Amino acid sequence: MAFLTAMREQGLGLADVTQHQVDAWLADAPSTRYKVRDFVVWAARRGHSHPLLVPHRPKKDPVRLDEDSHWELLHQCLTDTALPLDVRAAGAVLLLFGQHLTRIAALPTTSLSEVDSHPVLVLAETPIRLPEPVALLLAELVVQSPPSDWAANSPRHWLFPGTRPGQHISSAALARRLAAHHIPIRPARTTALVQLAEDLPPAVLAPLLGLHAVTAEHWRRRAATDWTAYLEARMSIRDGGPPVLAVVTRKAAPPPIE
Repeated sequence: MAFLTAMREQGLGLADVTQHQVDAWLADAPSTRYKVRDFVVWAARRGHSHPLLVPHRPKKDPVRLDEDSHWELLHQCLTDTALPLDVRAAGAVLLLFGQHLTRIAALPTTSLSEVDSHPVLVLAETPIRLPEPVALLLAELVVQSPPSDWAANSPRHWLFPGTRPGQHISSAALARRLAAHHIPIRPARTTALVQLAEDLPPAVLAPLLGLHAVTAEHWRRRAATDWTAYLEARMSIRDGGPPVLAVVTRKAAPPPIE
């Protein structure tokens, strides 16, 4: 094992290794050295070494889109009628709200409704007031004809129905459709969540998107936001119901597509 060999070259037996030597060995090599963690934990538990700490292998930050590319893709989804309607709608939800495709694929038609005459989308606990272009796009999706092999009397329960009555599209199939039209899924999701975390604190972001509180805090740290400058989220309270959060974008309008 490379770790033991390196320690022997320093004249150290396993029982003599200190945390300093472990840290130096990890810092002087590729991230594959973090695989030694299981061995170090085992050795400490069996009394062969001092208690030593090897962190889990650090994860690479997901690739993000630059701001212009992000808004150009969103503008394309909202306006380009040459794209299939389901691709435009799924792309818009992905680019705006950073949802996993598993959740987008399983959105029921009941996730769209109105609050105080304003169209809203419910992803978790808090209805999100939709900008008009997004609301019109999703409304058009609801009235779109179901797949041709559906039975004529089959009710439509899903925004993105599958090829079989009563089932929504699979996330894998939806991913293939988005990829075929050059919508990068992971970068788009990462960019959307970072932008939302720049504008919203975790206490708002978590119930808005259905994130765990720890996950929302992770995205807050990724956004590196100074919350002393945070402006209170624009909230409107409907009578006797939950708050409705208006979608706030920091860019007045996406750039036109040439």
